[in-house]
This record gives sequence, structure tokens and C-alpha cells, in this order.
Amino acid sequence: MDYKPGICTFCGTGCGHFLKVSQSGVDGVFPSRNHPVSRGRLCVRGWNIHELLSTTDRNTTPMVKKSGTFQPVTYEEAITEAVNSLKKFLPGETAFLASPRSSNEENYLFMKMARSVFGTNNISTDTESGHRNSLDVLNEGTGFPGMTGSIGDIQKSEVLLVAGMDITRQNPIIGSELHMASMNGATLVTLDSRTTQIARLSDTFYRINPGSMKVLFNALASAMVANNLYDKSFVEKNTENYNEFIESIQAVDIESGAKKSGLTVEELTRLAELLTKSKSAMSFFTSGISGLDRDTIGSIYNVFLLAGKIGKEGCGVNPIAGINNLQGSFDTGCAPDLLTGFQSLADQKVRTKFESAWQQALPADGGFDFDTMMKNGSVKALVVTDHDDGIIKYRDSLDSVEYIVYIGAFRNDFQDYAHVVLPITSYIETDGTYTNTERRVQLSSKKMDGDANVMPGWKLLQTIANKAGANWNYTSPSDVMNEISQLTPTYSGITYDRLSTSFGLQWPCNTSKPDGTIRYSLESAPRKPLFVKISMDTDIPSVTDKFPYLLMMGKAQHYWHQNNLMHKTHIPLREYNATLLLYPDGYVEIHPDDAKKLGVRDRWSVRVVSAGGDMEIMAKVSDEVAPGRAYIPYFIRDMITAFLSKHIDAVEKGEDATIPVRIEKV
Repeated sequence: MDYKPGICTFCGTGCGHFLKVSQSGVDGVFPSRNHPVSRGRLCVRGWNIHELLSTTDRNTTPMVKKSGTFQPVTYEEAITEAVNSLKKFLPGETAFLASPRSSNEENYLFMKMARSVFGTNNISTDTESGHRNSLDVLNEGTGFPGMTGSIGDIQKSEVLLVAGMDITRQNPIIGSELHMASMNGATLVTLDSRTTQIARLSDTFYRINPGSMKVLFNALASAMVANNLYDKSFVEKNTENYNEFIESIQAVDIESGAKKSGLTVEELTRLAELLTKSKSAMSFFTSGISGLDRDTIGSIYNVFLLAGKIGKEGCGVNPIAGINNLQGSFDTGCAPDLLTGFQSLADQKVRTKFESAWQQALPADGGFDFDTMMKNGSVKALVVTDHDDGIIKYRDSLDSVEYIVYIGAFRNDFQDYAHVVLPITSYIETDGTYTNTERRVQLSSKKMDGDANVMPGWKLLQTIANKAGANWNYTSPSDVMNEISQLTPTYSGITYDRLSTSFGLQWPCNTSKPDGTIRYSLESAPRKPLFVKISMDTDIPSVTDKFPYLLMMGKAQHYWHQNNLMHKTHIPLREYNATLLLYPDGYVEIHPDDAKKLGVRDRWSVRVVSAGGDMEIMAKVSDEVAPGRAYIPYFIRDMITAFLSKHIDAVEKGEDATIPVRIEKV
């Protein structure tokens, strides 16, 4: 029996663990005491990852659908069928959907194959689109497209602000860091529309009105300027375009913004004083499927820049990734307008560099993301790798896609839509790197042999590319990382040799930062940070006589994203099933006062009606929501998923998404 070090692949925290590996498989998991992120801890999901790795519910044989039924074939037959069929479609009709769970090496090759082999820039990572909003804001403001702080800085910060994120459930280890810092003297503040677990653990909790986060932060910035509560010397010395921003923010009505958000002017002023007068402060918000929109993230960033809390120890604006390699999927260019390291596809010099390295001309026009293509119906051929079941939200549109190739280690419902299924090994059966939410690139070395007949992902992608006419000659994932490093300035100092003797390196890692970069620093930044341009509109969702409740959406702890990992790990799945014993089709949370008004009790059926549809569901009576508000978790059974699919425009607004509804007793 052997204990092999590795990293957890549930969420974006990137905790360290040891897997108990034997001839029969993976028998257990233990936390790594020395790991700088998790420091001897694992969450309920991380403690059970060995169950996923031991599941027999694996793809082990290539399959081709014939007459509506999957038939087992050889890799050669399946790959030939897939390549020949994909080449029948125009590049603009073909979409490649990358996985935020795939390694950096697999995502890079997937992106390279889409562009250099099949000639399309229609490559994206659909899941957790909120992270792109975060990276765009931070890149515009600082030129640093990632978390500007570090998990290790949490214990060095005086003020910790959580904006609309139930972080103790979504990223429990980071949540525990925040709680620990609070117990050690830091001031923990939470802004949310629900009374979450982190809200209960906070020193101060402001329950804000749904959909008002941007309005609140813009009013906060206005209060800081009006009351001279911003760090004027920092702003004038270290930032650009501040006069333009200050002029625009002065037009925001503080009293109106406070009222719309549910706070008083006095509370806004106290928060402004807390942020500016402290020596250090950090903000945290989800960048996931319920992430904030671009303007709201921009408003948070602007407030922290105004307070002088960016670019210093214990400071930073920190989007928290919900999936393990979400940051890495963008770092490796899995976006229609980006190449690796957030290098713009539109930049001719960048494109020429890649064309020279790949010996292949690249399409110059930016492509479209998967969501856009599914909406406009332009997808005719689709290649998907190792994706979560959340893609099933497009079930009504998937039938219109003429050809689908699915690449994945584990079986899931999505592959039933595919025409070809290509198995790959799991992440412990091959080498690969993963980049966590704090930009830490970590090596996950091979820990056991998988099925001898199943290819690792990097090798399968090379085989597909070469069948389609390429001439790739990688001999290992290390070769792929070497190419990534050569083409990516932020990764240029990263090699497998260096990663194998450390707990990872935080990019930028290059000749000037050979040991990586703990946080964005004003001293080493190539330019001064900018205030980002955002909309100053103050519209927020409101109720009507016909629809007197605001329905909010988010995640549930144990059934998180309805993904393969949760399907196949028994204890989290058991907790979900226990929830379904009480609420078989999911639930809608309502306040006890509203339950009394409606004449219902916990677990009684209610009908939720909106302008776009309705669903019958059980009520969960809870004081986590305020009167006049309601809440449902994402992806609980088909009923809620079907209801939300009729409100995609609202859902895409992320954390601030709300739907005006009425609730009726059944």
C-alpha cells in the first residue's frame, strides 16, 4: 500500500492531499499538513474524492452511435469517424467546449486543435462564465488577469469583505481561513441577500436587497469621495484616470443608492471608514455560475482601488473560482478571443508568435462562445471534453446539433446526446498541472495505472489532431507544459522539474519572478492601475402586485453543480438524497412570515409563477431569506432546471439574478 501526494480536484481552492493507493484502486484520502493552501484540512467533498476515483462508472471503450444505439469500436475507428464527420462542417459551424476540470496540458491541446487543426476560434469554457467577467475587470484595471491577492494573505489582512458569496459552503477551506482570521482579530464583513453561514460567522452582516450589489458599491464609492474617506495620496500617486472616475462617481446619489440596497447612509459611511482607515483589506466574491456581472465586479474593484487596498500585502480583489482548473482553462486560451496567458487573439504580434510555433496559420477573427452559439442556433458540430451535467440545461437545443463528440473519463447523461464517445484516463492515471484560484500552478503526478486500453487525454488529442493532418510529437504532458511556457510570459518560468519539488508556483513566474508571485504588487507592475469604466445605472429588480416576491438562485452545498464528481461520491450524494427524501423535487425557501401569510408549512407544496413559466415545488420555511424573498438552489432535479431554462437572461446575471414571482398554495 502506498500514500501518494496530490491535489484535490473539486473546487478552485486546490487543497493538498494524500491518496491511499493499492492494487485494488484508491482506498482513502488524507489531508496534507504541509500544504500551504489547505494546511491539514479537507472539506466534506475533498474527504470523499477517493470514491469518485474508485467508481466503476467509467468510459472504457470508444463508442460510435449507429441507428441510435452505441456500438463499441476501436479508437482507430472512432477517431476516424469523428475526424471525417467534423471535417464536413465549416469552421464557423463547429464549436469546441473545453472543461474547467481538465489539466492545463489537455486544455491547451484542445484549444490548439480547435484553432490550428479545425480552423475555428469557437472555443470556450461554458461553466462558470462569471470568472471571465472577473478576469476582464482585473486585466483592464491592473493588467493582472487573476486573483490580485493570495490565500496566505488572509491572515495578514485587517478587514475581510465577502460580497454575495456563501464561501463556507462553496469553498469551505477558504471560508475557514476567513473565520480563523476573524477569530484572530480581523474584521469580517458580509454583504448578501441571504443569511448564509459566513454571514452568521461575520462580525458585521448587511442583508442587502437582491440585485443591488452594484448600486451599493457605487453608492459606497460616492460616499467615500463625498466624505473624503478615500486614500487620496494613494490614488493620486499610484493610479491613472482617477479624476475621470471621481467626477463620474460624484454623480451617484448616496441616499438613493443606500435606500435601494437596503442600507442606511450611516452604514455606508461606517463601511467606507472601515475600508479606508484600515491598513489592509481584501474582498472575496464568487466567480462561478452564480458569479457577479462585469459592472458589479468593476464597482467592487473601484472601491478597493479608491481605498488604496490593491497592490499591497494583505490587500486585493479576489474572485474565487468554483471549479478546480477554471483559472487554468482561461490561462491556456480556452476562450474565443484569447490565446494563452490572456494574450489577445486580435494582437497580430501574438498571433504571429503562435503561428510560428505551431507552423500553421490561425483564423484571425474572434470566434463565439458556446452559449452564444447555442442561443443563435449556429452550432452544427460540437466537441465536448469532460464536462459537467450542467450542459444539459441546453437539452432543448442539443437535439438540433447535427454531430457531437464527447471526450471524458466518467459516464454522464450528456454523452447520450453524442455520436462518438472517446474515453480518457482519470487525472490520477496521468500527469498534469492545475491552476487554482490564487494562480497557483500545481503538478498532479500519475499515481496509478488505469485501464491499459484507455488513452490519457493529452495522447488522445494528439492522435485526433494527427489523424486530421497535424504532425504533433509530444511524448509526455511535460513536453506540452514546455510549449505553454515558451508561448506564455506569465508561465515562462514553470517546468515540471520545478513543480515536482514544490507545492506549486503562482504566476507570473518568469525571469524577474523565478519563485512566482504571491500577490499583485504596485512596485513590480508594468503600469499603474486604472479605475475601470462601468455603468452607473441604478435599476434593480422590483416586485409588482402580480409578482410580489423576488426569487433568488444559487448553489446547494452537497449537490454542487449537478456534476460527475457529486454523482459518484457517496457521502455528498447521500446528503443530497437525504434532502430529496424531504423535498423530492427540490425546494423553494420562504420566510416564516410569508409561509404564514400563504397558509403553508414546511414541505407543503406551492406553485411558483413568473411571467415566463411556473413550477410546483415544496416550500422550505427558513429565516435565511427575508420576507418578500424566495430562494432556490441550482440544478435540483428537472423541475427547477426546466423552470430556470425559461429565464436564462435572468440567470446569466449571476449572483444578483432575481426573478419576480408570485407564490401560491397548492
